[in-house]
Amino acid sequence: MKKNKSCLTGKRNVVALCVGLAVCLSLGLGGCSSSSRFTPTGNPLLDLRNPELLERDRVRAAKQAWGEVESGVRVRERTRQAFKNLAWSNATSSELRLTVLELLMSDESAEGSADSRTMARLLLPTERSPEAVGMMARRAVEGGWVELVPALVRSYARVSPNVPDIDRDERAALLALVPGQSLEQIVFDVFLQPTKGLGDEREQAVLRLAQRTRDDAWGLLSRLDLTGELRRSLIGMEVGPDAESASRVLVADLRAAYDELGVLPDTAMEIQWLTNLRHHSDQRNDRLNRQWWDEVARQVEGLDEGQRVGLAMRHLEAIRWAGVNRPAWLSLDRDGLYGVASARMSLRKHHKRKSQRGEGRRLERLGDWSDVLSWGDLLTILVVDDSLGSRGVVEQIFRQRELDRKDTSTEYGGVIEYDEEEGFRAVLYRPRSRDRIDDERFVASDDMFRFSDRSLVHYHLHANRQNNGRYAGPSMADLIHAANSGRTNLVFTSLGRDELNVDLYFPSGAVIDLGQIVQ
Repeated sequence: MKKNKSCLTGKRNVVALCVGLAVCLSLGLGGCSSSSRFTPTGNPLLDLRNPELLERDRVRAAKQAWGEVESGVRVRERTRQAFKNLAWSNATSSELRLTVLELLMSDESAEGSADSRTMARLLLPTERSPEAVGMMARRAVEGGWVELVPALVRSYARVSPNVPDIDRDERAALLALVPGQSLEQIVFDVFLQPTKGLGDEREQAVLRLAQRTRDDAWGLLSRLDLTGELRRSLIGMEVGPDAESASRVLVADLRAAYDELGVLPDTAMEIQWLTNLRHHSDQRNDRLNRQWWDEVARQVEGLDEGQRVGLAMRHLEAIRWAGVNRPAWLSLDRDGLYGVASARMSLRKHHKRKSQRGEGRRLERLGDWSDVLSWGDLLTILVVDDSLGSRGVVEQIFRQRELDRKDTSTEYGGVIEYDEEEGFRAVLYRPRSRDRIDDERFVASDDMFRFSDRSLVHYHLHANRQNNGRYAGPSMADLIHAANSGRTNLVFTSLGRDELNVDLYFPSGAVIDLGQIVQ
């Protein structure tokens, strides 16, 4: 009892010690140790792979094991394999993973260096650790690993929220590995030769990697060349003999898109959209796409320079439809279209989405985005608004809302398209089983993108509750998806038994509340 009393009446640090001892006694002395219950065995590979050891002990074991490899005491190949298993594992702590990666990349033996280059080439396109990317990029420069250029381009293509593009390690490495060329030319060369440095993977794997590399290279070019002027120059040049056949076809498609329709895709998903338009695998859709392309080209030819500013693939169906059904709109400039849209919106009842954590203030009125919306955006607003005036579309959307409400595994969505016989229609694409994540998320199926080349707009519903007004508008994930896909999107939000709020949103992040539709 005296010891207990002294604990209660002693100084603060003594009290803390006594409380700690009491907890240790209740849990068992081993549970309160300031270090791991396990101690190093002295075998560095065993210790390295023991997740129960403290990280510092595992890091020390990794360095000891590699030192033994360098001195010839330990088998290099077996040690490298143990290191690689940890480097590829998501469960490995960041410090230990970076340590084993650094040791692997420092291997100057012929077989080790070749293996490290292969590993870096596979890791870089998806590596999320800036420290790991920087370390591999610097090692590539030190070793002159030029075969890593495509992998570095793919890594650079991912946006880093914390590091400006000009300060990225990938940028410095690319310029060092390919001296005498501009960064944009380096990236375009990767676009033309995406399989360069891919190694001896199976043919099908090479084709998939080539497409991803080509897509990422174009996406990076788009980010480096916001005006599109440089990309137009690059695709206008004669393609060299080293360019791959698929790249030659895509360059021809890009030239046609700009020369005939006045647009260039920005993202990988838009590249696929363009490919579908030009070479659809479905024979009927291929024929319809070619007819649609010719009709759009005739309408675009009549646009003036001001109307072409900011023109994108997502605007083309609105232009084609307006040319046939609202030709007067194509004679208006940007201010004229804004006036028509503003007059319509002023008569509507709007319902603003409540800002969620981290979203900032929501802007959903036309006037909020007056400096952002292009002529093509404003025309699209008017054409989409006309489509929602179709009684058939309204009835289809409300029927789909009921289907969505009964299905608690996912949100529903689809596309609004124009049919010469039926007029506007809302075509539902139910998510596949693998894409049913939860009742508050819509994942568009591959078929929805594959068969919506000529659609006006994509849409999804917020309908898991009868009154979902708190979420009337796109989420941050919805806006990111729009930016990646390059599509114009709608979200219909259930406000009650007979009301849906309608929000239109663009890849730029602009959100326009179009008001409400009623059953």
